[in-house]
Amino acid sequence: MLGSMPEPSDFYSEFGYYIHQVVALIDKRGDAMFRRELGISLRQFTLLRLFESGDVPSQQLLSDRLGIAKSAVSRQIDIARRNGWIVVEVSPHSRRQHTLTLTEAGRQLLSRAKALIETSELAGFGDLPQADVEATLRTLKSLHGKLLQQPLDQAT
Repeated sequence: MLGSMPEPSDFYSEFGYYIHQVVALIDKRGDAMFRRELGISLRQFTLLRLFESGDVPSQQLLSDRLGIAKSAVSRQIDIARRNGWIVVEVSPHSRRQHTLTLTEAGRQLLSRAKALIETSELAGFGDLPQADVEATLRTLKSLHGKLLQQPLDQAT
């Protein structure tokens, strides 16, 4: 386990504890895998995934999905641009907005990264019963939906 934090004693605390531990381990291992195999970070992979659909996400969405401040988003975009993974152009609709498009190099890198993720997931989840994985996913989706409906200022 990460750190020396004692395991919680009640059910909901234990649930939250393991959610955090699993997310931290997945992120840490994913970042190490991408850096080792492709020379990119997990954030850079996530950024490329967000541009995959062709719709330019807002700076706020990028900030939320990357887990960084809005002010740091431009740095991540600049890294991707300098590496030739995206093209940044002034939007035809507004000079204050930019369109960001994956380049062929960006699409190829993303394809390689997605293949790595698939291999990693098979190794990590392959020995778990499919029904357990599906039940976990249903539970997480339900929890996600409920949390999205609850305003942050009313969270308990």
